[in-house]
Amino acid sequence: MQDAEPTQRDQVLTALRRIAEGDRRAYEALAWLLMPGAARVAGRITRLADEIDEVVAGQLWVQICGHDPADDRYVAKKILDRVYRESMAELGVGDLAKRRDEAWAMTVLVDAFDESLPAGPADDEVARREVLADLLQRGIDSGKLAENDRDLLLDLAHAAEQIDAPGRRGRGGLMTPAVTQLVEEAHGMSSRSIRRHAAGAIKAMRQEAERGHLAM
Repeated sequence: MQDAEPTQRDQVLTALRRIAEGDRRAYEALAWLLMPGAARVAGRITRLADEIDEVVAGQLWVQICGHDPADDRYVAKKILDRVYRESMAELGVGDLAKRRDEAWAMTVLVDAFDESLPAGPADDEVARREVLADLLQRGIDSGKLAENDRDLLLDLAHAAEQIDAPGRRGRGGLMTPAVTQLVEEAHGMSSRSIRRHAAGAIKAMRQEAERGHLAM
């Protein structure tokens, strides 16, 4: 595989991922082919934990299984990049781990949805953050909001803050093209798919808000 052209590697990996839809043994073949790359990932972060090999191996399997069979370009790079980021997050290190810290993430979403949350005193930031945290959890508990879509919302909120996206465009700035493009690689989706998933997640949050008699 190392001597093959990039397009040839993509063809092999994509074919195996599609075969895996009907024969899970193909996942094992994919893992074997990507093992050298995963070993390099583990080598980069080996200092962070004694069990780093187990963390990376687990993430390699998760990311292989979660990769979109229709995504047939830069397959190895995309999977291994996600293995690296998710391994770092699992160990509580890096930007992704920061985004998934509940207190920090709720602060970002409060900013992103500032005009949609119930009005309150200027110093009532904690209460507003708790409202969002409650809405997200209720959405997940009710089955209306998938955990992956919750993570997508948090990542979009973070990206919108990073580039100071206009708050009055694209659902609080979350779905402007500049924002969605920033999270394409991390979530393995096109901007169009990201907007569709995010719109569904926001709708689920709105439904939970209405059930709880909150304006959103």
